[in-house]
Amino acid sequence: MSVPHVAPSHDAYGQPKRRKLRKGTHSCWECKRRKMKCRFDPRIASTSCNGCRRRGSPCISQEFPEDPKNVLMSIGTTSGDGTSFDGSTRPITPSARTDRILTPVSTIIETETSPYHKSPEQYLPSTRNDTSQCKHERLSQFLHKLLPPRADIESICESSRHSSILSHELLTTPYITLYQNGLQTPESLLMIPQPNMHPVLIARYMLQLALFLQHLSPDLHKEIKGLSKPPRVIMERLVDVVNHHITTNEALIGSIENLECIMLESLYQVNIGNLRRSWVAGRRAMSLAQLMGFHRPDNQAQYQALDPKTECDTRIMWLRIVILDRQLCLLLGLPEGCIDHSIASETHIANDCPMGRLEQLHCVSMSRILERNTSKPSARDLGATRAIDLELQKAAGSLPSKWWLTPKLDSASTDLQAVFWDIRRLVLQICHYNLLNQLHLPYMLRPSSAENKNEYSRLTCVTASREVLSRYNSLRSFDRIAYSCRTVDFLALMAAMALLLAHFDGHCDGAENLLAHQYLSDRGMIEQMQEHMSEINRLNSDELSAQSADLLKALLAIDLEKGHRRVSVREAGSEGILPQDGMGSEEESVVRVHIPYFGIIRIAREKQPAATTGTSSSSSSEAQLRLFSLTHPSDPLSTGSLSTNNTPNLLSLPFADTAAPLEFTAPSAHQQQQQFQTMVSDPGLYLTPSPLMQSGHPGLAAGGEDWAFQGVDMAFFESVMRNVGGDV
Repeated sequence: MSVPHVAPSHDAYGQPKRRKLRKGTHSCWECKRRKMKCRFDPRIASTSCNGCRRRGSPCISQEFPEDPKNVLMSIGTTSGDGTSFDGSTRPITPSARTDRILTPVSTIIETETSPYHKSPEQYLPSTRNDTSQCKHERLSQFLHKLLPPRADIESICESSRHSSILSHELLTTPYITLYQNGLQTPESLLMIPQPNMHPVLIARYMLQLALFLQHLSPDLHKEIKGLSKPPRVIMERLVDVVNHHITTNEALIGSIENLECIMLESLYQVNIGNLRRSWVAGRRAMSLAQLMGFHRPDNQAQYQALDPKTECDTRIMWLRIVILDRQLCLLLGLPEGCIDHSIASETHIANDCPMGRLEQLHCVSMSRILERNTSKPSARDLGATRAIDLELQKAAGSLPSKWWLTPKLDSASTDLQAVFWDIRRLVLQICHYNLLNQLHLPYMLRPSSAENKNEYSRLTCVTASREVLSRYNSLRSFDRIAYSCRTVDFLALMAAMALLLAHFDGHCDGAENLLAHQYLSDRGMIEQMQEHMSEINRLNSDELSAQSADLLKALLAIDLEKGHRRVSVREAGSEGILPQDGMGSEEESVVRVHIPYFGIIRIAREKQPAATTGTSSSSSSEAQLRLFSLTHPSDPLSTGSLSTNNTPNLLSLPFADTAAPLEFTAPSAHQQQQQFQTMVSDPGLYLTPSPLMQSGHPGLAAGGEDWAFQGVDMAFFESVMRNVGGDV
């Protein structure tokens, strides 16, 4: 990273006693003499005002002596605008208005208490006439002192030189440019910023270092010797400090580097598994980008660059912000922050590379899926679903057929750039198949009519889930870093759950089960995925991988081939309410999944009811797959999307020849209270510590260690249950 030269602090100048400057005076001596307004162009990184730049005269603030001979400056130093002094030229005294160039507004640093540090005011003495520039200097020195020692950074870069490259450039630079120039290597992190740089530039470096530490192999954590702190402690401390003092400081907004810092923070949070915190940071980035005009089609962006060497593409930055927002909204079941379909205009697509074109088309498809999901279920949903499906087919067809083959990741390869792009291609393939899953999931478990209009959705979900899982296993066989490609872990978990539910559903069809021959191979893929997650947890102590592995292990324990039992997915402790379902004491493989803010899902193998005389075998069993969520009646935060007045949701899917209406079951509040009390003593496998019953719900922005699934499980089951009772 380049390090721009910044003028020395005011303490470096010897100033004789002179008349106190009137408060509010900002003009330079030359503009005062000419009785002109002293104006600065925010688009130009210079310490000279417009008039002095036109005249070629030195721009000296009235806060300094007019005679430059009184300025103590060593030969060979650099001015505020980057001009080197060699002794033959007249040095320009940097004015206190430098902060007008480096930041859009003055900064007010408040004293904060942090578990890691004290207030930055301790690093520079404060005076009554303190200017915003001095406050920037105090904050800069404060941040600089919190950087890891240079020896630590050198050890980290040296140990990972042959295994890592930096990927944060994806946020600001088009693919075509990165293809041509290549991505940065860890050596660039050795260019540590100076303590007199603008605090936002130091913060950007801190976040880049934290992102790099995220992608270090757990084996390297043990190999790096002599670090002052463990790598995980270093990166968490860096991000916490930047969050407290930079990315949430509204007095520093307006620069392109500040927006980049917020984007880096959002990317860091999603990598570590804190999807909700990433979403919050992403919305801050989206709001700031809109203030800067990034969303405008005329490209009339309004921003400042603190570093003249900062290179960015505002359209790409806006695209990255919108893509991440929509991806998180799909995962968390939230509405999108900006409805903008012009991102994938014909002009933009024509000028991009194949991978970039696919990303833009995916961005529009995500918006349409979110629009469908946030609207009230209706008969028009199926038509919208088919239209989006055709768009995704067209998007996939825009790339060559061989592009869709799973890349072969070679751990022995020395071409780090090629490996990076192969992983990027694989992740984009997973995102494509995940969109197909998200699109058709609401119709996967619906009973097919005579025209089999929902069978297409069912088979599409099954096929897409297989594609996701096969690529996930390929990726995690190569990359066992928990924080690398983190969203893929969530997508793979949803794909595995969807595939298992599809097999549970198909098993009810008996001899007509279209998925029967693929069950063992699909089960093998999921078992391999569960092993990968267990290994990642062992290497990284990762809560998401641990709980995902436990969930898959419990679901795989339900053996469809054992006996003639069916599988039901419903709420725990409802045996007294639904006795007609055949649930009795002979139930096996009970699995209970606690979902904060949603309820409890129960999955079990049940005894099938006896056949009825005079009916065919296919319709006599009346095999049903039940999805039932239970919310505590006294919990004001319980929000089952398909329930009213905090009543349980039941999806009952008969697979008989005759079509039966879908119906809800809503027990009384007294019955719900009895169910809730029964859950505590009801035997079975609890997959989470059940914060629902112990210490209340986790915080809405709780981290991955406290809330591993982050609500992704809630969004998944809400999507499955979306069209219950819909007229489709």
